[in-house]
Parts: sequence; C-alpha cells; structure tokens
Amino acid sequence: MSLFKNLFSKKLISSFEKVTLRLSGMRHVTEYEIVMKDGMAEISQYGIRFSEGKDSRVAEKRAVCGEQTALKLMNDCRLLSWDGFHGPHPKGVRDGTTFILRATVNGDKTVGASGSRNFPPRFRDFTDGLRDILDGAREDQTEGTK
Repeated sequence: MSLFKNLFSKKLISSFEKVTLRLSGMRHVTEYEIVMKDGMAEISQYGIRFSEGKDSRVAEKRAVCGEQTALKLMNDCRLLSWDGFHGPHPKGVRDGTTFILRATVNGDKTVGASGSRNFPPRFRDFTDGLRDILDGAREDQTEGTK
C-alpha cells in the first residue's frame, strides 16, 4: 500500500533557499526573488534598467513573510511540477512576455522552467500571489504578519 501511495502522492516543497522569476516584455523586465533569511521569506521585486551600457537591478518592493506562507504559495501553484517546462513562443505571435524561473528547493533540488507566451499551470496564481504579498494584501495565516 505504501508503494502505491508514494507513486501517486503529491511532491511538495518542504524548504527553499532561493527562487528567482524573471519576466521580460517589449518594454519591461521585472525580477522577483524569494530568499530565506533568518527563518523568514524575503520577497523582492526588481526592475531591470539599462544605464551606462549595462543592466542593473533596481529594488522596487520588498516584503517579509513567514516561511509557511511562501511554501504554501509554491505548493499551491505546484512549483515542483514546473521543472523542465519549456513553453515555446507561438508561431505568428510577434510579442509577449517571456519568463525564466530558477529555484533551489528541498536542500539540493534545482527547478528550472522557461517560456514565451506559454506558461505552466498556475503560473498566474504564482505571480499574483507574489504581488499580493508585496502589496500587503496576502496575510500570513500561520505565523502572523511582519
């Protein structure tokens, strides 16, 4: 029974070190970063600006939430299932948003995904959740807000 259960059980993220999501469009580049610091998840939003011949990250927003809030967002959006996702750009479409996700989770597991106008399931839920935390709209249900 346990072998059968293991085959069909959901794989979950139990810990993370760093998650980076880069969104690029015709006139913008935004990068989200989630980093564990002192038992809390620090979520940052950066704008990428081109100046003096190079790209630089400019901090736009930052929020801190409990580890469980960040883990819940990642697991609700099934981030582990995104590993290896590559959404090719649709033929005939001239613009759109591209993304690159890199994450280190569960100690040493690396998750990588990318796409251009093609996104993994629950991608929008993930980006909306990050924005909610950054805007203070998502309350930390398990550890209180900070």
